[in-house]
Amino acid sequence: MRFVKPMTIIVLISSCLLSGCMSETEEPVVKPPADVKSVKPVKEKNEVEEFLIKEPSKDADTPGKAAVEQIQLTFKNGQTAVPTEDDVLSEAILGQKAVVSLHAPEEQNDYIVLFYERVNRWTLTGILPVTGPNTSGRSESRGLKLPFSTFRSDEMTWSDTKDAPTTWAFAGKQAIITVSKLSQQTIDDNQSAVVTLSNGIEAYIHETKREASLSYQDGEQTVLLAGNVPVASLKTLAESLPSVSSLSFPYAETE
Repeated sequence: MRFVKPMTIIVLISSCLLSGCMSETEEPVVKPPADVKSVKPVKEKNEVEEFLIKEPSKDADTPGKAAVEQIQLTFKNGQTAVPTEDDVLSEAILGQKAVVSLHAPEEQNDYIVLFYERVNRWTLTGILPVTGPNTSGRSESRGLKLPFSTFRSDEMTWSDTKDAPTTWAFAGKQAIITVSKLSQQTIDDNQSAVVTLSNGIEAYIHETKREASLSYQDGEQTVLLAGNVPVASLKTLAESLPSVSSLSFPYAETE
């Protein structure tokens, strides 16, 4: 069974975490915390009963690899489902932060965004389910130049701290893009190409066959765009974003 987005989220921690079944020398690179912040999606379906966060293996040395191992869904009929590597649409790592987007079955246009932070090792800190567009629910672009005209959006602040990162997700029928506002992160220019956007901003881009990311500094904050779209689409979107100091960010127009 492929990965399916839950409609009711109950975050649980595996018995290994509670009982300390791993020795100190066996701790994995990526480890879930005792509490993972999550947002409940729109209740259009009611199949999933629990959203289980498991401890990843020592081989899961990136957030993308950990996401496949950490997430398990339990349905009301007792069946379970886990994501596969094919469900990982994008993995954007910037400094001590990372955003991973997963895809649900195509006919449902559902996604889930996972947030990771690194303090010695990567830790899962937040989960945001996002439902794609349908006839009853769509979002307005408000000046954003997205690569799809029909989409739904959602957002989440990673924690309750004053300078906590915030991520906005824009879900189309075949793709999802995230825009994250982070505390200032170090950008590794050895792993990225540098381009100058039409608005004069110097941005760092990275692209593979299935995903792309773009980042730039804005004052004391860093903006990170990512998704399973061409980097050209992210450049166009970045050029339509206002400054992070704008109260309407990431939207160019107010509601």
